Amino acid sequence: MENVLPELYQGHAPITLQNAFHDALEAIESWIPGEREPGIFLNGFEIPLIHVVGAMSRCTDLLPRRSRSVLEAIAGARTGIAEGSTFADGAILAMPICRERLQSLRIWPAIQASRDLECAANAYGGA
Repeated sequence: MENVLPELYQGHAPITLQNAFHDALEAIESWIPGEREPGIFLNGFEIPLIHVVGAMSRCTDLLPRRSRSVLEAIAGARTGIAEGSTFADGAILAMPICRERLQSLRIWPAIQASRDLECAANAYGGA
């Protein structure tokens, strides 16, 4: 199966991926620990939130104010997300929060196994 997430080009993300990252931050903000991981819709596909966050971990584009505001609400003012921060800075702060929420499900191995099966099914033309 073709990768649904667009690739970075020399550290720059297409606007669709930048918008998906902002959607992921908003989903993290409303994600209650113990609930299923939210999916982010991009190009007609639902992508696990953690994949969208991870895709931006090397993005050198500046993080817009609207995304910084959501990130500060999630991680708290202590994060020091200053003007001039990049999407990579935001992803580095958001990733541990995502992992913590996923681990709060207490079924992390089952989630991983399910994703592995889903990837295998997609590779062989399954739904």
